[in-house]
Amino acid sequence: MGVLEDKKRARIFYKYFSKIYDRVNPFFYSDEMRKTVVDMAEVHSGDTVLEVGCGTGFTTAEIVRRVGEENVVAVDLTPEQMEKAVARFPSATFLRGDAENLPFRDGCFDAAISAGSIEYWPNPQKGIEEMARVTKSGGRIVILAPRKPDSFLARKFAESIMLFPSTQQCVAWFNKAGLEDIRYVEMGPYFFWSKLVVIISGKVP
Repeated sequence: MGVLEDKKRARIFYKYFSKIYDRVNPFFYSDEMRKTVVDMAEVHSGDTVLEVGCGTGFTTAEIVRRVGEENVVAVDLTPEQMEKAVARFPSATFLRGDAENLPFRDGCFDAAISAGSIEYWPNPQKGIEEMARVTKSGGRIVILAPRKPDSFLARKFAESIMLFPSTQQCVAWFNKAGLEDIRYVEMGPYFFWSKLVVIISGKVP
């Protein structure tokens, strides 16, 4: 288990990392990637969307643009991260919550999205199953997960603090969760970067 896959350690890390997060994030997560994530959720105006691991609200902004602020519900483990999202989108609903134990009834969202969070989940399978549980039949689950860095040293360091699931592993998790019509795209933030993430989408039966 990576250092940040322990929820308490991840909570402490992001308490301090939140101070510089918005300056660092654009190097790894571009506007194009964010649009692709929300495109793959196939949401429409008026849909109710759950975001798991909203951070400071980067992906939240694109979801809000598609469905309206009042139709977004977001959870995050770190209050310091979430405070910035709350300030940006005061009409959205924000809750401190755990991806593996979502505090919602079955089938209450039209779609569920999580970008840049699964790498910190101790049990990704359970997190995906929870997202599927709270999403209506026919709704889509979308996950953005990082790929391992190409550099050996960077890869070893990264693997020591977080999870880097392969595309095949993500597909397997989605299959085991009973999701259908599974699609994925591998991409990087800019044309001159190698592919850094996999964005995967599956439909709740």
